[in-house]
Amino acid sequence: MRTMTTPARLRRAWLAPLTIIGLLVPGMAGAQESLVTPEVIGRPDAPITITMSPRFGYSHQSNDERRRNALTEAFDSWIHRHPDVKIEVQVQQGDDAVIVAKRLQDAAADRAADVIMTEDRDFQKFYSLTQPFDPYLSEGDKADFIPGILDAMTDPETGEVKYLQITAYTYGLWYRKDLVPTPPASLEELATQAAALKDQNGFRYGLFVLGGPEIMRLTLMSHVASLGGQIMADDADSTPVFGEGENRDILIRVLSWYKEQVDAGVMPSDVVSFSATGDVVSRVTAGEMPFVLGGTFMGGGIRATPDGDKWAFAPMPQLDGAAPVMYQGGWSWAMFTKDAQKQALITDLLMDTYIGPWAMARWGEAGGYTPTRLSALDKYTAFVNNPLDKSLADGVSLAMPMANGKHYNVVATAIANAFQQVVLGAATPEQAVDEAWATVELEL
Repeated sequence: MRTMTTPARLRRAWLAPLTIIGLLVPGMAGAQESLVTPEVIGRPDAPITITMSPRFGYSHQSNDERRRNALTEAFDSWIHRHPDVKIEVQVQQGDDAVIVAKRLQDAAADRAADVIMTEDRDFQKFYSLTQPFDPYLSEGDKADFIPGILDAMTDPETGEVKYLQITAYTYGLWYRKDLVPTPPASLEELATQAAALKDQNGFRYGLFVLGGPEIMRLTLMSHVASLGGQIMADDADSTPVFGEGENRDILIRVLSWYKEQVDAGVMPSDVVSFSATGDVVSRVTAGEMPFVLGGTFMGGGIRATPDGDKWAFAPMPQLDGAAPVMYQGGWSWAMFTKDAQKQALITDLLMDTYIGPWAMARWGEAGGYTPTRLSALDKYTAFVNNPLDKSLADGVSLAMPMANGKHYNVVATAIANAFQQVVLGAATPEQAVDEAWATVELEL
């Protein structure tokens, strides 16, 4: 296990250097007039134009002041050192499915933005359309990424690094550490403790999970894998395998556990209606439950609640206390331009704003995200000085890449529907799994 430097030391270590840099480096606060506007970064008459498409919340337009300030400063510093470049910012907002579909069309027609922020679930769709970062990365740069994250960023067919991941999350158990000294290691323990705490403390329920369309990703893949089963094969297509033999039996057992929690009054059946982090945060704020099965990405919202300091994060508990299997995902930059000069500039830009160790630490601290590079974790811990930060980073560091093959979405939809049918009592676990399998076979 790595020893992580605290954020307090991060701030002390960098305070003096940043003060000096602010006096010497063009583009830092107070040195020159800012060249950063919401839509254009740089001088309008600069001869080289780079088009950049970030997520709104991960951009310098973010409503979050800390993120906005950190990225504005980083972009301003870089653009003053590259006066011949201007960056046109095309922020992604709206329905993700529509955005991805349009991006596929644009990329196929060579009209996509030069560099675009992409989520791990869409990596497979763009491997053949994106350009490798390898010519601009050292072997040391590559080795500095958490191994599971480097695997996810790499095209499985060519072995080239096609993505640079800026955020990472995994899934596990959020729990009230003031009530639970040691988190449960098994789902059986979780059920017992959740029921007891609900009765003893007057909670509305004992356990909550976002049971909407992402439930396979959030919990079910981990539960099934921990027992030696698979929902999808470990191949480039994410071929479904959950409908037969041991895989079927294990998935049925996992779904049965969730139904038992509903029948016992520990978990509400309406979890199938919820899919957003805000749905968890609002319930944490109201003090409705002591346990949440969810992602590390919920940390920022949970911390901000009145009792946020009472919550901690632990690995995903499994049936029979099996060793936890952790999966990770996150957002990355993908490069679409075929212009070598722009590719080099883009890589340098990303290193200064999101990807370099210090840039990643600054961005992680501002946004509340776990760094994806080992050096950022080991030297410049980017979170608040709290044991929670280390548990989030440790969870990510142990996680494997999430499946992202072409069959993923079809399987995820079928499994989510099976979960919904079981939790609502509309079908037995056996019926739900068999129906999901028939649906997948028909669609494929």
